[in-house]
Amino acid sequence: MIHMKNYLQGVIALLLCTYSINSFAGFSVTRTSFGVNLDQPVTKETTLINSGNQVVRVRVDFEKPKWAKDEYYLGDDLVAYPKIVVIPPKGKIQVKIAPRIKTDLQDGEYVALLVFKEMPPRGNENQVTMLMNIGVPYYGRKGALKTGLHFDALRVEKTDQGYDLLGTAKNTGNFSYPLEIDVKFYSNKKLIKEQSFKQGFYRAHSFELKKSTEMNAKADHVQVVFENEKLPFSDKFDFEL
Repeated sequence: MIHMKNYLQGVIALLLCTYSINSFAGFSVTRTSFGVNLDQPVTKETTLINSGNQVVRVRVDFEKPKWAKDEYYLGDDLVAYPKIVVIPPKGKIQVKIAPRIKTDLQDGEYVALLVFKEMPPRGNENQVTMLMNIGVPYYGRKGALKTGLHFDALRVEKTDQGYDLLGTAKNTGNFSYPLEIDVKFYSNKKLIKEQSFKQGFYRAHSFELKKSTEMNAKADHVQVVFENEKLPFSDKFDFEL
């Protein structure tokens, strides 16, 4: 069984960007990600903190991450309240996110981007103002989770600096997950070099692999292992050079 806690440890916030900051105001969000079991959906909350000396108004919206497929977007099934937040100077306000999940939702992972958009001060709507936007990923998982990768033209090629692992890998499972890519180089059956890479694979996405290893020694055999012990997932490939 794949636990949400273990999964979130491997997730990096997809967006936490400041487009611009008002020098007299600013706010922060206490949570950097949300993870929810959609088989037993519960309301979760975060706190918005106003670190400035003026009132800050924030609008709460949902957006689809650029990398997410339309069919796996969860924003239409989420409700945020309050929708408009007014934070007093040096104050804080709690925002709750409630899932309203369709009964026919298929097993797998779904995602949305929870976006907190600072609004212009009242009376200054037509004035050019520097504002802050913060995005927080919201992940939901339902039912049985399946891993799977389809590889195309996976190979190891010699370069002037060493060797490159090349090819295409498509996530054929129903959720996103990180993998450790372990590459071992042998000469006459003796291990001469080992290097590891970390790579995340979004649901239903293909990824162009190009992992370079610098080395002077010449190898005659390479073993490549894609692995995540917590899932568990493991796939091994051997190449004769």
